[in-house]
Amino acid sequence: MGNLKFYKDEPLFGLDVGHSSLKAMQIGSKAGNSYEVEGYGSSSFDPHAIENGVITKPEVIAEALHTLFEKNLVGKISTRRVACSLPTSRTFSRPMKIPPMEHSDIIDAVRLEAEQYIPIPLNNLYLDYEITHQDEQGMEVLLVAASKNIVDSYHKTLEALQLEPVAFEPTINAASRIVHLMAVSQSETAIIVDIGSITSDIAVYDKTLLVASTVSTGGDNFTNLIAQNLHLSQQQATDLKNEYGISYSERQQRVIDAIKPSLEILTGGIEKSIRYYSERAAKSGGEISQVITVGGGSVMPGFIQYLSKELRLPTQNLDPWQTINFTNLTMPDETDRAGYIIAAGEALVNPAEALQ
Repeated sequence: MGNLKFYKDEPLFGLDVGHSSLKAMQIGSKAGNSYEVEGYGSSSFDPHAIENGVITKPEVIAEALHTLFEKNLVGKISTRRVACSLPTSRTFSRPMKIPPMEHSDIIDAVRLEAEQYIPIPLNNLYLDYEITHQDEQGMEVLLVAASKNIVDSYHKTLEALQLEPVAFEPTINAASRIVHLMAVSQSETAIIVDIGSITSDIAVYDKTLLVASTVSTGGDNFTNLIAQNLHLSQQQATDLKNEYGISYSERQQRVIDAIKPSLEILTGGIEKSIRYYSERAAKSGGEISQVITVGGGSVMPGFIQYLSKELRLPTQNLDPWQTINFTNLTMPDETDRAGYIIAAGEALVNPAEALQ
């Protein structure tokens, strides 16, 4: 985070630090129309190792990473350079418009905007920005900020493991990189919905990421509600969610009723983002044309159809695994595969544009 850029033409791997799991992936250079996964793996850890976004028990994360590399790695990861995700819910993003100015002056405008709208003192933040549009009238800039306590805890943990962190970014930014790669929304504005385990991130994507928010529900919430309301064990609830979900079955309506509170939180958050964009883009006539889902929770049977019906928008699950292919490596199953999109997005960070 920040504006100090450096370049090393060396490979890196992507690391996704979730609520209670790690996922890593290294992707080789593009060959023809596709990229090749060179190695990937995952491991779990006690979620109490991270509190309010800060890694408070680095030894727990270190043990999980050791397990990933020593026992759970498929293929190989040949580099110690890492681009790492940060939880979107623990970062701040805000679009802003500024008049024409020298690039050296943009950071001052960004700092002023952050000072006005982010409820954390500037000296406790790392700031970054991306110019999303520029013409003779000015620039549209996406401000991104994260707490130094959070970033530093990740940085120290990775360095203690003799890894070289070269980039940190919100998970939703990594997801948007895959959306861009797949050219899913070249001429249309979309909502990206990343269904995590306990939270879901929602972002407007219009050729670039515009604004992001988080709602407090995810795949684990679906499982817990199914278990509670249908009087099932956690394993039975997980199996029911993964096999039938809310698609047509004899239990369909009971499952929908069980997870309705979580679904309403999610659709409410998406509708709020749609309204925000519609009001902001009213003058240009822009509107949301589709919903793109990512994350392990998004592959629950019937979920895509449910969102499409409730939001009255075409909805699709992002599936990049033809463009990013596993070639000779054993491919994860569908649910696990969806959970690697953030790690893949981090693995595709351009080393020449990495920020430290």
